[in-house]
Amino acid sequence: MQSISELVNGAKVEELHRVIKTGGEKFICFTRLEGDWIICVTDGISLWRIQIDNDELDALRDVSGVSTIEAYLSRFRNGFLAGEVNVAMIGNKVTLTVGKATSALTLDLFEAKAADKKVEMQNVLFRLAESASSLETKLSKANETIETLKAQKGANLGSGGQAFMDLGPQKGQNQAKLKPKKTGMSAINPTSKKRKAAQGVVFD
Repeated sequence: MQSISELVNGAKVEELHRVIKTGGEKFICFTRLEGDWIICVTDGISLWRIQIDNDELDALRDVSGVSTIEAYLSRFRNGFLAGEVNVAMIGNKVTLTVGKATSALTLDLFEAKAADKKVEMQNVLFRLAESASSLETKLSKANETIETLKAQKGANLGSGGQAFMDLGPQKGQNQAKLKPKKTGMSAINPTSKKRKAAQGVVFD
């Protein structure tokens, strides 16, 4: 049997995060991997979590009626990325629902101890900051690439236009050179006919 780390990494559910709006409240739901698979929900003040090992993951799979752990994790990821995530506060716990209708997965998260809460809040704070910085860097590089391409396109259009302008007069000159000379017309003044040389009177 694969370890929890192998299963979670393989399903790509080790570092998910999403903002959830429920009524007038907002929550952040996030996952991480540290020996076990940890799922947390926070409203910025309180934090609820569940820590899942292999046996607990298999039990969740069984309760949900999913055939394999891989299928369970895949369903969790798909629902999470699709934004099909809901939070309901019931007493001292939070019920997290991922997915819709009969394919929905439900987990109960309980309020974290002070030490765990500190670790989890610190973790998500830095993760979100790093994610924002990474997006800004990618956006900046994308903008630089766009500006470079625009400059190259402008330069190419400019040189192409000049080339056409340079070809214009040459084309006219070539046409003048290739234009056939009419028979009987003067080479010096093409618009006038040649004058015949004067001939004397012939006496028999």
